[in-house]
Amino acid sequence: MMGSMMGGPPPKQLYPQLMELPAMTPEARAKIEADAHGRINAGNAALVQAYDDYHRAMTSNDTAAMSAAASRQHAALAELESGTAALRALAEGQAPRQVALTWFRDQMNLAPAEVPAAGPVGPLGLSWFHFISMTAVTLFALTMAAFAASRRRRSIALVNRLTSAAPAPAPHPVGQPTSAPPPAPPRTAEVTALPRIAPPNSNTWSGAMRITAIHRETPHVKTFRLAASDEARIPFTFAPGQFLTFSATVDGKTLRRSYSIASPPTRTSYVEITVKREDDGEFSRYLHDRMSVGDTLQVRGPSGAFTFDGGNADSIVLIAGGVGITPMMCVIRYLTDTTWPGEIFLVCAIRSPEEFIFREELEYLQRRWPKLHVAAAVAARSEGTAWMGLEGQLSKDAIVHAVPGIEKRRIHLCGPPPMMEAIRRVLAELGVPSDQIKTEAFGPAMGLVPPPRPSPPPSPPASVTQLLRRVEGDTAPAGRPPEGDAGPATATLSFARSGKAASLPPDKTVLEVAEKLGVPIDYSCRVGTCGFCKIRLLAGQVTMEVQDALTDEDKASGIILACQARSLGNVTVDA
Repeated sequence: MMGSMMGGPPPKQLYPQLMELPAMTPEARAKIEADAHGRINAGNAALVQAYDDYHRAMTSNDTAAMSAAASRQHAALAELESGTAALRALAEGQAPRQVALTWFRDQMNLAPAEVPAAGPVGPLGLSWFHFISMTAVTLFALTMAAFAASRRRRSIALVNRLTSAAPAPAPHPVGQPTSAPPPAPPRTAEVTALPRIAPPNSNTWSGAMRITAIHRETPHVKTFRLAASDEARIPFTFAPGQFLTFSATVDGKTLRRSYSIASPPTRTSYVEITVKREDDGEFSRYLHDRMSVGDTLQVRGPSGAFTFDGGNADSIVLIAGGVGITPMMCVIRYLTDTTWPGEIFLVCAIRSPEEFIFREELEYLQRRWPKLHVAAAVAARSEGTAWMGLEGQLSKDAIVHAVPGIEKRRIHLCGPPPMMEAIRRVLAELGVPSDQIKTEAFGPAMGLVPPPRPSPPPSPPASVTQLLRRVEGDTAPAGRPPEGDAGPATATLSFARSGKAASLPPDKTVLEVAEKLGVPIDYSCRVGTCGFCKIRLLAGQVTMEVQDALTDEDKASGIILACQARSLGNVTVDA
């Protein structure tokens, strides 16, 4: 082929080459032998590829591709047999033209013109060389067939295992994931067997995961793919929209940070997180600047109730700001992987076209899924940058145009708190009920901070003093000055089990004061959704901007979220 493209004559086939050789000279023998080995190697490679293509076509029930793969198998076997026939003829000492005639008769299934001279006879009346060659070819073909059958059995076993592990259907309120299957049929038999996703926090796991790939999405955003260190599957299941909490010791300091899972639950061999490098973000700088493929991270999760798996809604509106698109992408990938029949609206606000995360993938998915609608607004467009979407902030008119009938649809909102507050006001003006909106903030939730009181705080009540003495044996006498001032003294926070106390400024949470004093309180998300920082309130009252992780039973039992709890008065907690 290369010779023909460069203008030279195309290479001749085996038969005419052999017919032109007058005698079996050493040069002719070497040429025939080299050509035969080349045909055997090419035939072997083509046969392996054809078997693999046939298996994939059979798995996807593509009959046209199965037929094409079978034809390539026959062609590969013919080339393999031609090389074998040439080697056999050489071993029997035939002349070049006799080698060509022998090969031609084999191809045409003709009887030999004359009985060859008797030689060493092996089983079934064949020469030993012929018997060994054909045995090798037969064993190779049987091995490939067994390999294909084994792969098919493993696929069926995996599908059956996933199906048996699916949770039983149960009714769920609006805003919670459901295990009910989508009403429309999936694309293939493999998708049909995919289970519905378990409810949030069903199997919290902790351990080490290894980074297997790193992809740059934008100049400041990378996607990190993680897999289990010693397993083919990730060791937990999760719902679309949940997050993982990562911890690492950096320069002697333990850092924790939660990141939403960007990959869908349908892809069970890995999870992906997409992280923007922030100049003041210690953990994001650590991931971007110091982590590479092969490194490990400590992981805990999954957590979070900001989930949607297609249940209890016939459409979904996903509104994201910046890197808040990460959990939305997990939902979109899951819904398209499972052929969800509902309408999917993605509305996102970004700073510039260069910072549009997942832009190429979303354009690809839009071409394949007519029910996926994407609208993006850029705050500023660089000179010379092509952009056909919206420009400026997300306005009321832009949202109405992007999502017809939005007041009747379920909405998930994720991004920086100021952006979310602005969007919530717009949605309220459009008549969207608040119970149809689910939110998740990126970073600490922004609530109203009560103003500091001008007068000094009162002394702790007698009951608090007695409690501290009872727990710690008079290690925290009344009137002892608070340790480790965390800001202007407006109230006193007492930790009953630790025997420590400190001032509690109105702009600080219980968790922040606990960290400053060294009181151990477990935590993960720091935005009030995971529930890891639950502690019991023993005295006083607190306010919490976000308390999604608390159940009615928790609230009745005096359980609070340390990452959200703030107070102007004296407070005692069980920590």
